[in-house]
Amino acid sequence: MSDLNHDFVVIGAGPGGYVAAIHAAQEGLKVAIVEARALGGVCLQAGCIPTKTMLAGADAARMVRQAAAFGIKTGAENISYPAMVERQKKVIHQFTQGIQFLLEKNRVEIIMGRAFLKSGSEVEVYDSADQLLRTLANPGAILLATGSHAADLPMLKRDGVRILNSSDALNLTAIPQELIIVGGGYIGCEFASLFSTLGSRVTIIEAMDRLLPNMDRDLGSALKRTLAKSGVTILCNARIAGAESGERIQLMLADGQVVSGDQALVAVGRKPNLKNLGLENAGLKCSEKGIEVNDSFQTSAPHIYAIGDATGHLALAHVASAQGRRVVNHLIRSRRPGIAPPLKSLDYDRIPACVYTHPEIASVGLTEEAASQRGGAVRTGRFPFAALGKAAAAGETDGFIKLLADTQTGKLLGGHIFGPHATELIGQVALAMQWGIDIHQLAETVFAHPTLGEAIGEAAEALCGKPTHIIVRK
Repeated sequence: MSDLNHDFVVIGAGPGGYVAAIHAAQEGLKVAIVEARALGGVCLQAGCIPTKTMLAGADAARMVRQAAAFGIKTGAENISYPAMVERQKKVIHQFTQGIQFLLEKNRVEIIMGRAFLKSGSEVEVYDSADQLLRTLANPGAILLATGSHAADLPMLKRDGVRILNSSDALNLTAIPQELIIVGGGYIGCEFASLFSTLGSRVTIIEAMDRLLPNMDRDLGSALKRTLAKSGVTILCNARIAGAESGERIQLMLADGQVVSGDQALVAVGRKPNLKNLGLENAGLKCSEKGIEVNDSFQTSAPHIYAIGDATGHLALAHVASAQGRRVVNHLIRSRRPGIAPPLKSLDYDRIPACVYTHPEIASVGLTEEAASQRGGAVRTGRFPFAALGKAAAAGETDGFIKLLADTQTGKLLGGHIFGPHATELIGQVALAMQWGIDIHQLAETVFAHPTLGEAIGEAAEALCGKPTHIIVRK
């Protein structure tokens, strides 16, 4: 069956693809979206939403343990891990149905199958038995939003039983007694926070000199202290020299240490999904990072766009969604000049990133190290959550907010938060950076009291050299 009348064909129904499809349909385009697995992509099916659902369960267990401090007597907690997993599946199912509903109501045609570029102007769709279902011929534009998959290690090949990836970890039927996590980035640290809270003895092995090596150094240092207090063993500057898998996993490190556990979770990043797409048939250029695109997300074939993890840019769901909106905006402007004003280009320095450990971590803008390397004088302002009434009332006093600014201009260069609800608070800092609010304007902003958000204003006051609720040594 061959179709000739689609304005826009989207390959991949993750947070980049389905958002682009909906916006294109709202602009009056005839849109088809092709998905090989399940609507929502990795984010909904095996990433953002399921991990946060499980972490919410861990937070509930933590609150039960701490209830006595609030004058509430409870019995000993009784964690049912299978029930936690079942709740996770219900949440995934609910939002999968929600995405389907939104696509259908916006008149986006949903095609379940594997997409393949037969050429730059033909998209073939195959079923799970590799039988050709449809051919989408001569669409006006094509968007590749094919996402990514968990990276492997040659000496720790996933078997789904002893050696796990992040998807496997979300579908365990029991809490591991001893879990080795290879990789101290955000994925590894979130799982360390989850399983250590649920009672696992966790060891993190990280090749770099600190946890969260891509974030501000102070964040990784604070997290290391907190995880260590909860019993997590953390080995940085550690490289794996060999591995043995049997009844237990044994990892031999380059310094002679041997680390053993019941299971090992490999969390060393993600790689773009580029295989079996027929990219070469369309003449698309790729690098090791992913599909090469310009600032408008056009590939080497101008009518074919690519976004999200497939391009190797920031592998974040909200980045893919923002890129998808800009693809549609570019497409509409090219078809209807003067109709749609151009969306502001993405400034990746102003996009927040979040880590859902306990306490939470969030960051936007430059790290202190990166700001210094770019030249110019940089100053920092910090404020501890321990000095906030709302944090004390909630029993969540661990952590801080750190803001960076250009000493000469007062321009806000970055914000880094370690503490309660950091992932919600970071939006306020991102908003200030997006619209050019300097530290003096931020310090003059009136924040409601008592709130956690007050810490942002207090950190800005510290940047201006006039903090109210802390004493800064001069």
